[in-house]
Amino acid sequence: MTAKASEPPIVELTNITKCFPENNVWANREVSFAIRAGEIHALVGENGAGKSTTMHILSGALVPDSGSIRVRGVNTRFEHPRDAIEAGIFMIHQHPQFVRELRVWENLMLGIEPRGSFGLINRGEAVDRITELATRYRMPINPKHQVELLASSQLHLAAILGALLRDPQVLILDEPTAPCSDHEVELLFGLLRSLAAQGRALVLITHKLREVFAIADRVTVMRHGAAVAERLIEDTTIEDLSNLMIGEDAQTDGEDLPPTAAESRESGSETIEAERSPLFALQNVSLYEGHFPLLRDVSLTVRAGSIVGITGIRENGLEYLEEVISGSAIPDSGEIIIGDKHISDFSPRRFRQHGIAYVPTDRLIRGASMDSSVQDNLILLRRKRLQRGGVFDRKSLDGFLGELKHQFRITASLQQPLRRLSGGNIQKVILSRELSTGAQVVIFSEPSWGLDFRSKQFVYREIRRLREGGTAIILISADIDEILGLSDEIAVMFKGSIAAVLRGDARTRDKVAEYMLGLEHKLADPLEEAPV
Repeated sequence: MTAKASEPPIVELTNITKCFPENNVWANREVSFAIRAGEIHALVGENGAGKSTTMHILSGALVPDSGSIRVRGVNTRFEHPRDAIEAGIFMIHQHPQFVRELRVWENLMLGIEPRGSFGLINRGEAVDRITELATRYRMPINPKHQVELLASSQLHLAAILGALLRDPQVLILDEPTAPCSDHEVELLFGLLRSLAAQGRALVLITHKLREVFAIADRVTVMRHGAAVAERLIEDTTIEDLSNLMIGEDAQTDGEDLPPTAAESRESGSETIEAERSPLFALQNVSLYEGHFPLLRDVSLTVRAGSIVGITGIRENGLEYLEEVISGSAIPDSGEIIIGDKHISDFSPRRFRQHGIAYVPTDRLIRGASMDSSVQDNLILLRRKRLQRGGVFDRKSLDGFLGELKHQFRITASLQQPLRRLSGGNIQKVILSRELSTGAQVVIFSEPSWGLDFRSKQFVYREIRRLREGGTAIILISADIDEILGLSDEIAVMFKGSIAAVLRGDARTRDKVAEYMLGLEHKLADPLEEAPV
């Protein structure tokens, strides 16, 4: 351990309390929390337990109703994030916010731009500073790239670079590994250990208990808005933390998946799969940026009542494939077939009209209207059907909303702005809206990002329920365990192509890893791997 319990904390929160009056939710109840220099402190708890609210208060994004904050022994009060930044405290949110049309360096240097002659921004110095920092910490970020071209995992790494440019003494990271592959997690953990060794204090908000034991020195457990326990990692176990989080025996990361697809199908089921109707197909789809191929000759068929998992390192094509199959990007060549229709009109709206539902990776920008109410987000796709003569039919509206709240366990007030919900509850709102359409094909991209294990179980059950009802499901995920646990067949991407489609006994973690990292001596022809 890099810090000693006897050393005075760099930051102390005492009896922090916060209530959101619009729905009378007590997000924090007398939370006390100490952060020590040179220590990685994990903050765990179920969705809605109050973790992010506590850190939003510490980072100046929210003001507590009561309680105190001491920084280096001095009482202080943050009215704005810039107050916390000036005190050396910086928070990287679960969904980092960037101006997507600008380049990386322009985003990271906002407010701290180096100036040259006549007060003009010194672009060269800005790029050099970011490049030097990225090289020092082995972060694969090019400051000249457009933000909109970065994979989600790269956005998190870029956000960390932006924080380090401000030299924080306390760095708060909210679910930083959610979009990362195993390799990227190791890269990130190496960075965090290096920062702790420099004497910085780090707070890691996470649901992944195995990661807590891999990286943290200390852990605080939150439940129902209160900090219920603090443990040194060496003095606790995964089972202990799980029970503290939910008050009962629980399965944990890596064990919270439903039975594997192989276990949930009877023998001989692959013959049955081949007889099911194809509801979605890609045929030799390619996508280019200039002359550079982002996707190369991607072919894939998804049948009724089956789950096709697509995995790989995200910058090897997962996000570009998501763009194409959701209708957000038009391929340069190849064809998409939905049902028996050969698609020529590409847009998310048109794809929905063809029977596609879509739960995106980017929940905050593409998946929801954060400033709108929970109700407005829930009825977004059903507004016309809930109206008569341009006015909402109150009985139909109340019935629809009540059914969704009950089925998907949505506890938030319908009038509450969506941005006030925890990440897991935002996910439930998006999920319930998409699944209420009765679509024949559902695309899930990283469905468990930011979810605690009880919420994951709920999402996984819904995915399996849809499959049993005959829905064709496309599951895009960089989480190999998630892919193995849910998929009937697994397409592994490498350098923009499908390196292999694995079925039956070939669906193993080792086999997936070999293809996604390009360790096979040649790419397998998906049609040779296992005939449809």
